[in-house]
Amino acid sequence: MLIGHLPAGYFVTKSILKKLKIPINNTMGKWLFLAGLVASIAPDFDIVYWMLFDEYGTGSHRNYYTNYPILYLALLVILVIIYFIVKKPWLKYGIIVVFANFFTHLILDTTFVGIKWLWPFYDKMIGIYNVNFTGGLMIENYFHHWIWYLEIALWLLAIISVIISYKKGQLK
Repeated sequence: MLIGHLPAGYFVTKSILKKLKIPINNTMGKWLFLAGLVASIAPDFDIVYWMLFDEYGTGSHRNYYTNYPILYLALLVILVIIYFIVKKPWLKYGIIVVFANFFTHLILDTTFVGIKWLWPFYDKMIGIYNVNFTGGLMIENYFHHWIWYLEIALWLLAIISVIISYKKGQLK
């Protein structure tokens, strides 16, 4: 995915908050919503470093640890242990929202090129659609694949959903 992580994060976070019965327009709901949106794009923060310093050295920003599921599993275990010590509801809800978005991001990245789901046991990227990656940005490849149009549709649905939610008073 190139641009679909944020709208996907919007839908994931909105669904989780609805399931947990946490209104988006109260203080905790706003913070959780923001945390979910940031988490939905966080695994790609390494793109800035990759583009500035290492565009062709590693071949892909997906070779950085920020795109390895094991990193998020380890962090999840640590935070769950901390939660069982402090037992704060906001921490529990934050863990649910943030990690749902981290893993949604990784699942979406699996559709295009892939990620290292089995690292450190298997060092290859596992993906649904592999574009025979050769390094550098592959933006031109996106325009020739159905995933790009799915991402555009996702953005349109998210925009429509935001407008509807705003009109209903859920996002004020």
